[in-house]
Amino acid sequence: MLNMNGVRHRRYRGLVQPCFVPNKAKWWMERWIESTVDALIDGFEADGKAELNVDFDAAIPMLTITGSFGVDVEDALDIRASISRNPYGVGEPGARLYEILMPIIAARREEPQDDLISVLCQAELTDEEGTHRLSDDEIFSFAYLILAAGSGTTWKQLGITLTALLTHPDILDRVRDDRALVRPAVEESVRWSATDPMFSRYAAHDVEFFGLSIPEGSVVHACLGAANRDPERWPDPDNYDITRRPAASLAFGSGPHICLGMHVARAEMATAINALLDRLPNLRLDPDAEPPRIIGMYE
Repeated sequence: MLNMNGVRHRRYRGLVQPCFVPNKAKWWMERWIESTVDALIDGFEADGKAELNVDFDAAIPMLTITGSFGVDVEDALDIRASISRNPYGVGEPGARLYEILMPIIAARREEPQDDLISVLCQAELTDEEGTHRLSDDEIFSFAYLILAAGSGTTWKQLGITLTALLTHPDILDRVRDDRALVRPAVEESVRWSATDPMFSRYAAHDVEFFGLSIPEGSVVHACLGAANRDPERWPDPDNYDITRRPAASLAFGSGPHICLGMHVARAEMATAINALLDRLPNLRLDPDAEPPRIIGMYE
């Protein structure tokens, strides 16, 4: 879908869009997110310390998404390990996911369940050739895209949000005492430091953009990170401030290709933060560890 535009993009996106609208967040939370978060905290609560970025942040979106596919935890960890060995997601990770998902797709065609693969198996696409069900390869392509797009981004954004809170103890205390501030804390983090601050795209046709002529085929570098710190839109934009007046940022994109899973990502992050504050009332940075820092892709 990333490379589709116009009618074709709307047709394919429309097949799964109903699973990712705001009022479906509860479905994701009750089916997968809450149990995943609690199980992960169970694993380190008694230890007195944890490496949250790897043992918590990274696992939540991976296990949430693979859970929605009907993949068990052991196979999900196998997929995660293969992705870790090949972070660009080609070759081994794709082959391993294909090997695991194909039997699940076959089973859901025979007996649908309350999961995302069942939704895809029952979806009907209407195009110039009529109405038809998705092929196994099309379902796999959807699943691969959702996993690739949703696991790494939410992992990084949850880490960024927790870093912001833990390095601002006064803000952390306010959020701990007033859970209505969890949502502003998340929204401010995606503005303050989005996981993917720059995208490169080809211009599909000649276009005039604020007086600049961009010819078809040009490469356009869009720096969302700079846009999200525009001082004309946000006072003191470099500061992490959860009391800001709400204003939409570009962290989840915009237009027809706006992030499909943004409401699920928000639910994952809010659930994770609330659970940490509930179960770890003395949550703080490890004084014996290196202070956390946000790094770039090549750093």
